[in-house]
Amino acid sequence: MQAFVLAGAVWQAAPAAASPAAPAMCESGGTVAATDRLNEPWWAKRHAGVLARIVRGPNPDVILIGDSITHNYDKMILPDEHFSRTWDRFYAPRHAINLGSGGDTTSNVLWRLRHGELDGVSPKVALLLVGTNDTARNRTAAQTVCGIQAIIGELATRHPTTRVLLLGILPSEGPAQKVATDRAVNAMLAALYAEDPRVTYLDVGTIFLRPDGSLDTSMFYDPRLPGPKRDAVHPDTFGQARMAAAVEPTLARLLQEPPRVPLARLSEANSAIIPLPRLEQDSYDWYERHRAVLALNDTMRPRVVMIGDSITHFWAGQPDSARRNGPIAWQKLFGRMPVLNLGFGWDRTQNVLWRLRQGEMRGTAPRDVVINIGTNNLVGTENARANTPAEVVAGIDAIVRAVREVSPASRITVMAIFPRGTAATDPHRAPIVETNRLIAAHFAADRTVRYLDIGARFLDRNGSLIPGMMIDGTHPGERGYAVWAQALSQAGVGR
Repeated sequence: MQAFVLAGAVWQAAPAAASPAAPAMCESGGTVAATDRLNEPWWAKRHAGVLARIVRGPNPDVILIGDSITHNYDKMILPDEHFSRTWDRFYAPRHAINLGSGGDTTSNVLWRLRHGELDGVSPKVALLLVGTNDTARNRTAAQTVCGIQAIIGELATRHPTTRVLLLGILPSEGPAQKVATDRAVNAMLAALYAEDPRVTYLDVGTIFLRPDGSLDTSMFYDPRLPGPKRDAVHPDTFGQARMAAAVEPTLARLLQEPPRVPLARLSEANSAIIPLPRLEQDSYDWYERHRAVLALNDTMRPRVVMIGDSITHFWAGQPDSARRNGPIAWQKLFGRMPVLNLGFGWDRTQNVLWRLRQGEMRGTAPRDVVINIGTNNLVGTENARANTPAEVVAGIDAIVRAVREVSPASRITVMAIFPRGTAATDPHRAPIVETNRLIAAHFAADRTVRYLDIGARFLDRNGSLIPGMMIDGTHPGERGYAVWAQALSQAGVGR
Protein backbone atom coordinates (compact mmCIF):
# COMPACT_ATOMS: atom_id res chain seq x y z
CA MET A 1 0.00 0.00 0.00
CA GLN A 2 1.05 3.61 -0.36
CA ALA A 3 2.85 3.97 2.96
CA PHE A 4 5.31 1.15 2.25
CA VAL A 5 7.69 0.04 -0.47
CA LEU A 6 7.85 -3.57 -1.61
CA ALA A 7 11.29 -5.09 -2.01
CA GLY A 8 12.18 -7.94 -4.31
CA ALA A 9 8.75 -9.37 -5.25
CA VAL A 10 9.28 -12.25 -7.70
CA TRP A 11 7.02 -14.57 -9.66
CA GLN A 12 8.77 -17.67 -10.90
CA ALA A 13 7.83 -20.36 -13.37
CA ALA A 14 7.37 -23.84 -11.94
CA PRO A 15 4.87 -26.67 -12.13
CA ALA A 16 1.79 -25.60 -10.15
CA ALA A 17 0.64 -28.18 -7.63
CA ALA A 18 -2.97 -28.13 -6.52
CA SER A 19 -3.28 -26.99 -2.93
CA PRO A 20 -4.86 -29.52 -0.57
CA ALA A 21 -7.07 -26.65 0.62
CA ALA A 22 -8.56 -25.60 -2.72
CA PRO A 23 -8.96 -26.52 -6.39
CA ALA A 24 -6.15 -25.61 -8.76
CA MET A 25 -6.39 -21.99 -9.93
CA CYS A 26 -2.86 -20.80 -10.70
CA GLU A 27 -2.06 -19.72 -14.22
CA SER A 28 -0.36 -22.37 -16.30
CA GLY A 29 3.22 -22.72 -15.12
CA GLY A 30 2.91 -19.94 -12.54
CA THR A 31 3.52 -20.18 -8.82
CA VAL A 32 4.49 -17.82 -6.03
CA ALA A 33 8.05 -17.26 -4.92
CA ALA A 34 8.21 -16.68 -1.16
CA THR A 35 10.04 -13.36 -0.85
CA ASP A 36 11.44 -11.62 2.22
CA ARG A 37 11.89 -7.92 3.01
CA LEU A 38 14.70 -8.36 5.53
CA ASN A 39 16.56 -5.42 3.99
CA GLU A 40 13.90 -3.21 5.62
CA PRO A 41 14.87 -3.00 9.32
CA TRP A 42 11.34 -2.38 10.63
CA TRP A 43 10.03 -5.41 8.72
CA ALA A 44 12.79 -7.68 10.03
CA LYS A 45 12.16 -6.38 13.56
CA ARG A 46 8.43 -7.06 13.29
CA HIS A 47 9.06 -10.60 12.06
CA ALA A 48 11.41 -11.22 15.01
CA GLY A 49 8.78 -9.80 17.37
CA VAL A 50 6.17 -12.24 16.08
CA LEU A 51 8.53 -15.16 16.65
CA ALA A 52 9.19 -13.96 20.19
CA ARG A 53 5.45 -13.66 20.89
CA ILE A 54 4.97 -17.24 19.74
CA VAL A 55 7.63 -18.45 22.16
CA ARG A 56 6.08 -16.52 25.07
CA GLY A 57 2.60 -17.92 24.44
CA PRO A 58 -0.19 -18.52 25.18
CA ASN A 59 -1.43 -20.50 22.22
CA PRO A 60 -3.77 -18.40 20.07
CA ASP A 61 -7.28 -19.46 19.15
CA VAL A 62 -7.04 -17.06 16.21
CA ILE A 63 -4.24 -15.75 14.05
CA LEU A 64 -4.78 -12.76 11.76
CA ILE A 65 -2.69 -12.86 8.59
CA GLY A 66 -2.29 -10.01 6.15
CA ASP A 67 -0.85 -6.63 5.28
CA SER A 68 -1.15 -3.13 6.76
CA ILE A 69 -4.93 -3.37 7.26
CA THR A 70 -4.30 -6.21 9.70
CA HIS A 71 -1.05 -4.69 10.99
CA ASN A 72 -3.06 -1.59 11.95
CA TYR A 73 -4.62 -3.38 14.92
CA ASP A 74 -1.37 -2.55 16.74
CA LYS A 75 -2.02 1.20 16.42
CA MET A 76 -3.43 3.44 19.14
CA ILE A 77 -3.39 6.84 17.40
CA LEU A 78 -6.44 8.98 18.13
CA PRO A 79 -8.79 9.69 16.51
CA ASP A 80 -8.49 7.98 13.13
CA GLU A 81 -6.06 5.13 13.81
CA HIS A 82 -7.10 3.90 17.24
CA PHE A 83 -7.60 0.19 16.59
CA SER A 84 -6.56 -1.36 19.90
CA ARG A 85 -10.09 -1.06 21.32
CA THR A 86 -11.44 -3.21 18.52
CA TRP A 87 -8.61 -5.70 19.05
CA ASP A 88 -9.35 -5.85 22.76
CA ARG A 89 -13.05 -6.39 22.07
CA PHE A 90 -12.82 -9.22 19.54
CA TYR A 91 -9.32 -10.72 19.41
CA ALA A 92 -7.37 -10.26 22.64
CA PRO A 93 -9.76 -12.54 24.60
CA ARG A 94 -8.93 -15.24 22.06
CA HIS A 95 -5.15 -14.78 22.62
CA ALA A 96 -4.91 -13.78 18.96
CA ILE A 97 -1.61 -13.10 17.23
CA ASN A 98 -1.33 -10.31 14.67
CA LEU A 99 0.56 -11.57 11.61
CA GLY A 100 -0.12 -8.46 9.57
CA SER A 101 2.81 -6.59 8.07
CA GLY A 102 2.37 -3.32 6.21
CA GLY A 103 3.04 -3.42 2.48
CA ASP A 104 3.16 -7.20 2.22
CA THR A 105 2.09 -9.06 -0.86
CA THR A 106 1.15 -12.71 -0.90
CA SER A 107 4.81 -13.45 -1.67
CA ASN A 108 5.95 -11.77 1.54
CA VAL A 109 3.26 -13.37 3.67
CA LEU A 110 4.22 -16.77 2.28
CA TRP A 111 7.87 -16.18 3.25
CA ARG A 112 6.92 -15.22 6.80
CA LEU A 113 4.74 -18.30 7.22
CA ARG A 114 7.55 -20.52 5.96
CA HIS A 115 10.04 -18.91 8.35
CA GLY A 116 8.55 -19.50 11.75
CA GLU A 117 5.33 -17.49 12.01
CA LEU A 118 3.27 -20.69 11.99
CA ASP A 119 5.64 -22.71 14.17
CA GLY A 120 4.76 -23.53 17.74
CA VAL A 121 1.10 -22.49 17.51
CA SER A 122 -2.12 -24.45 16.98
CA PRO A 123 -4.79 -21.90 16.03
CA LYS A 124 -8.39 -22.92 15.59
CA VAL A 125 -8.97 -20.27 12.92
CA ALA A 126 -6.71 -18.26 10.63
CA LEU A 127 -8.29 -14.97 9.52
CA LEU A 128 -6.71 -14.07 6.17
CA LEU A 129 -6.97 -10.70 4.41
CA VAL A 130 -4.38 -10.14 1.71
CA GLY A 131 -4.00 -9.36 -1.98
CA THR A 132 -4.53 -5.64 -2.35
CA ASN A 133 -0.79 -4.98 -2.59
CA ASP A 134 -0.50 -7.63 -5.31
CA THR A 135 -3.08 -5.91 -7.50
CA ALA A 136 -1.57 -2.50 -6.71
CA ARG A 137 1.63 -3.82 -8.29
CA ASN A 138 -0.25 -4.82 -11.43
CA ARG A 139 -0.36 -8.52 -10.74
CA THR A 140 -3.29 -10.11 -12.48
CA ALA A 141 -6.33 -11.42 -10.67
CA ALA A 142 -5.21 -14.99 -11.40
CA GLN A 143 -1.70 -14.33 -10.05
CA THR A 144 -3.13 -12.78 -6.91
CA VAL A 145 -5.49 -15.69 -6.35
CA CYS A 146 -2.59 -18.06 -6.91
CA GLY A 147 -0.70 -16.29 -4.12
CA ILE A 148 -3.68 -16.54 -1.78
CA GLN A 149 -4.01 -20.23 -2.61
CA ALA A 150 -0.34 -20.74 -1.80
CA ILE A 151 -0.88 -19.20 1.65
CA ILE A 152 -3.92 -21.39 2.28
CA GLY A 153 -1.94 -24.39 1.10
CA GLU A 154 0.84 -23.54 3.54
CA LEU A 155 -1.71 -23.36 6.34
CA ALA A 156 -3.19 -26.69 5.29
CA THR A 157 0.22 -28.36 5.30
CA ARG A 158 1.35 -27.03 8.66
CA HIS A 159 -2.00 -26.95 10.47
CA PRO A 160 -4.46 -29.27 8.74
CA THR A 161 -7.14 -28.82 11.42
CA THR A 162 -7.08 -25.01 11.34
CA ARG A 163 -10.10 -23.43 9.68
CA VAL A 164 -9.44 -20.49 7.35
CA LEU A 165 -11.70 -17.45 7.27
CA LEU A 166 -10.76 -15.78 4.00
CA LEU A 167 -11.86 -12.18 3.50
CA GLY A 168 -12.30 -10.64 0.08
CA ILE A 169 -10.10 -7.69 -0.87
CA LEU A 170 -11.67 -4.55 0.58
CA PRO A 171 -12.92 -1.88 -1.81
CA SER A 172 -10.64 1.14 -2.17
CA GLU A 173 -9.92 4.17 -4.28
CA GLY A 174 -7.35 3.95 -7.01
CA PRO A 175 -6.93 3.29 -10.70
CA ALA A 176 -9.94 1.75 -12.42
CA GLN A 177 -7.79 -1.22 -13.47
CA LYS A 178 -6.94 -2.08 -9.85
CA VAL A 179 -10.56 -1.71 -8.75
CA ALA A 180 -11.64 -4.06 -11.55
CA THR A 181 -8.87 -6.54 -10.72
CA ASP A 182 -9.84 -6.56 -7.03
CA ARG A 183 -13.41 -7.40 -8.02
CA ALA A 184 -12.17 -10.17 -10.28
CA VAL A 185 -10.06 -11.60 -7.45
CA ASN A 186 -13.07 -11.64 -5.15
CA ALA A 187 -15.23 -13.32 -7.77
CA MET A 188 -12.60 -16.03 -8.26
CA LEU A 189 -12.23 -16.58 -4.52
CA ALA A 190 -15.99 -16.82 -4.06
CA ALA A 191 -16.19 -19.51 -6.73
CA LEU A 192 -13.12 -21.44 -5.53
CA TYR A 193 -14.22 -21.62 -1.92
CA ALA A 194 -17.98 -21.85 -2.28
CA GLU A 195 -18.17 -25.24 -0.52
CA ASP A 196 -14.68 -25.87 0.81
CA PRO A 197 -14.84 -27.68 4.18
CA ARG A 198 -11.78 -25.87 5.54
CA VAL A 199 -12.03 -22.42 3.95
CA THR A 200 -14.89 -20.01 4.51
CA TYR A 201 -14.95 -17.07 2.14
CA LEU A 202 -16.50 -13.82 3.38
CA ASP A 203 -16.79 -10.55 1.48
CA VAL A 204 -17.51 -7.65 3.85
CA GLY A 205 -16.72 -4.95 1.31
CA THR A 206 -20.32 -3.78 1.09
CA ILE A 207 -20.09 -2.22 4.55
CA PHE A 208 -17.76 0.41 3.08
CA LEU A 209 -20.16 1.44 0.32
CA ARG A 210 -22.79 4.17 0.19
CA PRO A 211 -26.39 3.29 -0.70
CA ASP A 212 -25.66 4.08 -4.36
CA GLY A 213 -22.81 1.56 -4.40
CA SER A 214 -19.97 4.10 -4.39
CA LEU A 215 -17.11 3.95 -1.90
CA ASP A 216 -17.74 5.80 1.37
CA THR A 217 -14.31 7.39 1.72
CA SER A 218 -15.23 8.84 5.12
CA MET A 219 -14.52 5.40 6.63
CA PHE A 220 -10.85 5.49 5.53
CA TYR A 221 -8.14 7.58 7.15
CA ASP A 222 -5.79 7.98 4.16
CA PRO A 223 -7.55 11.03 2.64
CA ARG A 224 -7.25 12.85 5.98
CA LEU A 225 -3.50 12.32 6.36
CA PRO A 226 -1.34 15.47 6.03
CA GLY A 227 0.49 16.06 2.80
CA PRO A 228 -0.49 15.10 -0.73
CA LYS A 229 -3.95 13.64 -1.32
CA ARG A 230 -4.01 9.89 -0.73
CA ASP A 231 -6.47 7.31 -1.98
CA ALA A 232 -8.86 5.73 0.51
CA VAL A 233 -7.32 2.32 1.26
CA HIS A 234 -7.07 1.81 5.03
CA PRO A 235 -10.23 1.74 7.17
CA ASP A 236 -10.21 4.29 9.98
CA THR A 237 -11.10 3.64 13.61
CA PHE A 238 -14.81 3.39 12.84
CA GLY A 239 -14.32 1.43 9.59
CA GLN A 240 -12.06 -1.14 11.22
CA ALA A 241 -14.53 -1.62 14.08
CA ARG A 242 -17.34 -2.06 11.57
CA MET A 243 -15.27 -4.64 9.68
CA ALA A 244 -14.52 -6.64 12.85
CA ALA A 245 -18.21 -6.61 13.78
CA ALA A 246 -19.10 -7.85 10.30
CA VAL A 247 -16.61 -10.70 10.60
CA GLU A 248 -17.49 -11.68 14.17
CA PRO A 249 -20.59 -13.87 13.62
CA THR A 250 -18.78 -16.04 11.07
CA LEU A 251 -15.59 -16.16 13.13
CA ALA A 252 -17.52 -17.20 16.24
CA ARG A 253 -19.31 -19.93 14.29
CA LEU A 254 -15.98 -21.34 13.08
CA LEU A 255 -14.65 -21.24 16.64
CA GLN A 256 -17.82 -22.97 17.80
CA GLU A 257 -18.41 -20.39 20.49
CA PRO A 258 -20.85 -17.53 21.10
CA PRO A 259 -19.91 -14.19 19.51
CA ARG A 260 -17.78 -11.97 21.74
CA VAL A 261 -20.63 -9.47 21.52
CA PRO A 262 -24.23 -10.77 21.40
CA LEU A 263 -25.60 -10.77 17.86
CA ALA A 264 -28.34 -8.33 18.79
CA ARG A 265 -25.69 -5.78 19.79
CA LEU A 266 -23.47 -6.22 16.72
CA SER A 267 -25.02 -3.21 15.03
CA GLU A 268 -21.88 -1.52 13.65
CA ALA A 269 -22.28 -3.36 10.34
CA ASN A 270 -25.47 -4.10 8.43
CA SER A 271 -25.50 -7.88 8.21
CA ALA A 272 -28.24 -7.72 5.56
CA ILE A 273 -25.72 -6.58 2.93
CA ILE A 274 -22.85 -8.97 3.71
CA PRO A 275 -23.09 -11.93 1.29
CA LEU A 276 -23.24 -15.23 3.16
CA PRO A 277 -24.14 -18.80 2.23
CA ARG A 278 -26.65 -20.83 4.20
CA LEU A 279 -27.22 -19.60 7.74
CA GLU A 280 -30.07 -21.83 8.90
CA GLN A 281 -30.43 -25.60 8.65
CA ASP A 282 -33.73 -26.39 6.92
CA SER A 283 -35.54 -29.46 5.63
CA TYR A 284 -33.76 -29.41 2.25
CA ASP A 285 -30.16 -29.37 1.01
CA TRP A 286 -29.40 -25.68 0.46
CA TYR A 287 -26.19 -26.29 -1.49
CA GLU A 288 -27.77 -28.97 -3.65
CA ARG A 289 -30.52 -26.54 -4.65
CA HIS A 290 -27.86 -23.97 -5.47
CA ARG A 291 -26.07 -26.48 -7.71
CA ALA A 292 -29.38 -27.33 -9.39
CA VAL A 293 -29.92 -23.66 -10.19
CA LEU A 294 -26.46 -23.36 -11.72
CA ALA A 295 -27.15 -26.41 -13.86
CA LEU A 296 -30.39 -24.84 -15.10
CA ASN A 297 -28.42 -21.77 -16.18
CA ASP A 298 -26.85 -23.97 -18.84
CA THR A 299 -30.12 -25.41 -20.14
CA MET A 300 -32.83 -22.82 -19.51
CA ARG A 301 -33.30 -19.34 -20.87
CA PRO A 302 -35.93 -18.11 -18.42
CA ARG A 303 -38.37 -15.41 -19.32
CA VAL A 304 -38.96 -14.76 -15.62
CA VAL A 305 -36.71 -15.22 -12.58
CA MET A 306 -38.32 -15.35 -9.14
CA ILE A 307 -35.98 -14.46 -6.25
CA GLY A 308 -36.81 -15.00 -2.61
CA ASP A 309 -37.09 -17.22 0.43
CA SER A 310 -39.40 -20.14 1.28
CA ILE A 311 -42.48 -18.22 0.13
CA THR A 312 -41.06 -18.27 -3.40
CA HIS A 313 -39.35 -21.66 -2.96
CA PHE A 314 -42.58 -23.45 -2.07
CA TRP A 315 -44.65 -22.02 -4.92
CA ALA A 316 -43.66 -24.28 -7.86
CA GLY A 317 -41.37 -24.26 -10.91
CA GLN A 318 -37.76 -25.24 -11.51
CA PRO A 319 -35.63 -26.47 -9.87
CA ASP A 320 -37.93 -29.13 -8.48
CA SER A 321 -38.90 -28.91 -4.83
CA ALA A 322 -40.33 -31.59 -2.58
CA ARG A 323 -42.91 -29.07 -1.42
CA ARG A 324 -45.23 -27.18 -3.78
CA ASN A 325 -47.98 -25.14 -2.19
CA GLY A 326 -49.34 -23.33 -5.23
CA PRO A 327 -48.87 -25.35 -8.44
CA ILE A 328 -52.29 -24.44 -9.87
CA ALA A 329 -51.68 -20.69 -9.51
CA TRP A 330 -48.18 -21.11 -10.98
CA GLN A 331 -49.53 -22.98 -13.99
CA LYS A 332 -52.28 -20.42 -14.55
CA LEU A 333 -49.81 -17.53 -14.45
CA PHE A 334 -46.85 -18.99 -16.31
CA GLY A 335 -48.17 -21.99 -18.26
CA ARG A 336 -45.26 -23.36 -20.30
CA MET A 337 -43.24 -20.16 -19.93
CA PRO A 338 -39.65 -20.89 -18.80
CA VAL A 339 -39.40 -19.57 -15.24
CA LEU A 340 -36.46 -20.01 -12.88
CA ASN A 341 -37.34 -20.21 -9.18
CA LEU A 342 -34.53 -18.78 -7.04
CA GLY A 343 -36.48 -19.07 -3.82
CA PHE A 344 -34.56 -20.75 -0.97
CA GLY A 345 -36.21 -21.59 2.33
CA TRP A 346 -34.94 -19.54 5.32
CA ASP A 347 -32.96 -17.17 3.11
CA ARG A 348 -32.28 -13.61 4.10
CA THR A 349 -31.07 -10.81 1.84
CA GLN A 350 -27.44 -11.71 2.58
CA ASN A 351 -28.01 -15.26 1.34
CA VAL A 352 -29.55 -14.01 -1.90
CA LEU A 353 -26.57 -11.71 -2.44
CA TRP A 354 -24.19 -14.67 -1.99
CA ARG A 355 -26.16 -16.78 -4.47
CA LEU A 356 -26.23 -14.03 -7.08
CA ARG A 357 -22.48 -13.53 -6.71
CA GLN A 358 -22.10 -17.27 -7.18
CA GLY A 359 -23.71 -17.08 -10.60
CA GLU A 360 -27.36 -18.03 -10.07
CA MET A 361 -28.51 -15.49 -12.69
CA ARG A 362 -25.39 -15.37 -14.82
CA GLY A 363 -26.25 -15.51 -18.52
CA THR A 364 -30.02 -15.75 -18.02
CA ALA A 365 -31.16 -12.26 -19.20
CA PRO A 366 -34.84 -12.71 -18.24
CA ARG A 367 -37.53 -10.26 -19.29
CA ASP A 368 -38.74 -9.98 -15.68
CA VAL A 369 -37.18 -10.46 -12.24
CA VAL A 370 -39.49 -10.61 -9.22
CA ILE A 371 -37.89 -10.11 -5.79
CA ASN A 372 -39.74 -11.15 -2.63
CA ILE A 373 -37.31 -11.18 0.28
CA GLY A 374 -36.80 -9.69 3.72
CA THR A 375 -39.25 -11.34 6.09
CA ASN A 376 -36.58 -13.61 7.58
CA ASN A 377 -34.25 -10.64 8.13
CA LEU A 378 -36.71 -9.33 10.68
CA VAL A 379 -36.38 -12.54 12.75
CA GLY A 380 -33.28 -13.15 14.86
CA THR A 381 -31.83 -16.59 15.61
CA GLU A 382 -28.61 -17.89 17.12
CA ASN A 383 -27.12 -17.67 13.61
CA ALA A 384 -28.09 -14.14 12.61
CA ARG A 385 -29.43 -11.10 14.39
CA ALA A 386 -32.70 -9.46 13.42
CA ASN A 387 -32.20 -6.53 11.06
CA THR A 388 -33.89 -3.18 11.35
CA PRO A 389 -36.35 -2.16 8.62
CA ALA A 390 -33.80 0.30 7.23
CA GLU A 391 -31.14 -2.43 7.06
CA VAL A 392 -33.54 -4.74 5.22
CA VAL A 393 -34.22 -2.04 2.64
CA ALA A 394 -30.47 -1.66 2.12
CA GLY A 395 -30.25 -5.42 1.59
CA ILE A 396 -33.06 -5.38 -0.97
CA ASP A 397 -31.45 -2.43 -2.75
CA ALA A 398 -28.17 -4.36 -2.90
CA ILE A 399 -30.02 -7.27 -4.52
CA VAL A 400 -31.58 -4.94 -7.10
CA ARG A 401 -28.12 -3.59 -7.95
CA ALA A 402 -26.72 -7.13 -8.19
CA VAL A 403 -29.52 -8.10 -10.59
CA ARG A 404 -28.83 -5.03 -12.73
CA GLU A 405 -25.17 -5.98 -12.95
CA VAL A 406 -25.89 -9.39 -14.44
CA SER A 407 -29.04 -8.52 -16.40
CA PRO A 408 -29.32 -4.77 -16.96
CA ALA A 409 -32.27 -5.00 -19.36
CA SER A 410 -34.53 -7.00 -17.03
CA ARG A 411 -37.67 -5.40 -15.63
CA ILE A 412 -37.51 -5.62 -11.84
CA THR A 413 -40.50 -6.01 -9.54
CA VAL A 414 -39.91 -5.68 -5.80
CA MET A 415 -42.66 -7.17 -3.68
CA ALA A 416 -43.67 -5.73 -0.34
CA ILE A 417 -43.12 -8.23 2.46
CA PHE A 418 -46.25 -10.32 2.96
CA PRO A 419 -48.06 -10.05 6.32
CA ARG A 420 -47.13 -12.63 8.97
CA GLY A 421 -49.21 -13.93 11.82
CA THR A 422 -52.94 -14.56 11.93
CA ALA A 423 -54.01 -11.38 13.74
CA ALA A 424 -53.21 -7.72 13.17
CA THR A 425 -51.66 -7.65 16.65
CA ASP A 426 -49.05 -10.28 15.80
CA PRO A 427 -45.60 -8.90 16.77
CA HIS A 428 -44.26 -9.53 13.25
CA ARG A 429 -46.71 -7.09 11.70
CA ALA A 430 -45.30 -3.75 12.90
CA PRO A 431 -41.73 -4.22 11.58
CA ILE A 432 -43.13 -5.56 8.30
CA VAL A 433 -45.36 -2.48 7.89
CA GLU A 434 -42.43 -0.17 8.62
CA THR A 435 -40.12 -2.06 6.26
CA ASN A 436 -42.69 -1.89 3.47
CA ARG A 437 -43.11 1.84 4.04
CA LEU A 438 -39.37 2.33 3.65
CA ILE A 439 -39.18 0.06 0.58
CA ALA A 440 -41.92 2.10 -1.11
CA ALA A 441 -40.17 5.37 -0.30
CA HIS A 442 -36.77 4.05 -1.39
CA PHE A 443 -37.91 2.98 -4.85
CA ALA A 444 -40.50 5.73 -5.36
CA ALA A 445 -38.26 7.72 -7.70
CA ASP A 446 -36.68 4.70 -9.41
CA ARG A 447 -38.49 4.17 -12.69
CA THR A 448 -36.55 0.98 -13.34
CA VAL A 449 -38.16 -0.77 -10.35
CA ARG A 450 -41.85 -1.60 -9.92
CA TYR A 451 -42.92 -1.81 -6.27
CA LEU A 452 -45.89 -4.09 -5.69
CA ASP A 453 -47.68 -4.28 -2.34
CA ILE A 454 -50.46 -6.90 -2.23
CA GLY A 455 -50.50 -7.45 1.53
CA ALA A 456 -54.00 -6.06 1.96
CA ARG A 457 -55.37 -8.73 -0.36
CA PHE A 458 -54.50 -11.39 2.22
CA LEU A 459 -56.34 -9.63 5.05
CA ASP A 460 -59.91 -8.97 6.14
CA ARG A 461 -61.20 -5.60 7.29
CA ASN A 462 -59.81 -6.21 10.80
CA GLY A 463 -56.32 -6.92 9.50
CA SER A 464 -56.53 -10.65 10.21
CA LEU A 465 -55.49 -13.22 7.63
CA ILE A 466 -58.39 -14.39 5.49
CA PRO A 467 -58.91 -18.11 6.19
CA GLY A 468 -57.21 -20.32 3.60
CA MET A 469 -54.80 -17.63 2.38
CA MET A 470 -51.83 -18.98 4.29
CA ILE A 471 -51.06 -22.43 5.62
CA ASP A 472 -49.24 -21.41 8.76
CA GLY A 473 -49.49 -17.64 9.05
CA THR A 474 -46.42 -17.13 6.85
CA HIS A 475 -46.55 -19.35 3.76
CA PRO A 476 -49.38 -18.96 1.24
CA GLY A 477 -51.54 -21.90 0.27
CA GLU A 478 -53.08 -22.30 -3.16
CA ARG A 479 -55.54 -19.49 -2.49
CA GLY A 480 -52.78 -17.13 -1.39
CA TYR A 481 -50.61 -17.92 -4.39
CA ALA A 482 -53.61 -17.24 -6.63
CA VAL A 483 -53.69 -13.71 -5.21
CA TRP A 484 -50.00 -13.25 -5.95
CA ALA A 485 -50.33 -14.75 -9.43
CA GLN A 486 -53.21 -12.42 -10.28
CA ALA A 487 -51.22 -9.39 -9.12
CA LEU A 488 -48.19 -10.37 -11.21
CA SER A 489 -50.42 -10.98 -14.22
CA GLN A 490 -52.03 -7.57 -13.82
CA ALA A 491 -48.58 -6.04 -13.60
CA GLY A 492 -47.60 -7.66 -16.90
CA VAL A 493 -44.90 -9.96 -15.55
CA GLY A 494 -43.78 -12.34 -18.26
CA ARG A 495 -45.59 -10.52 -21.05
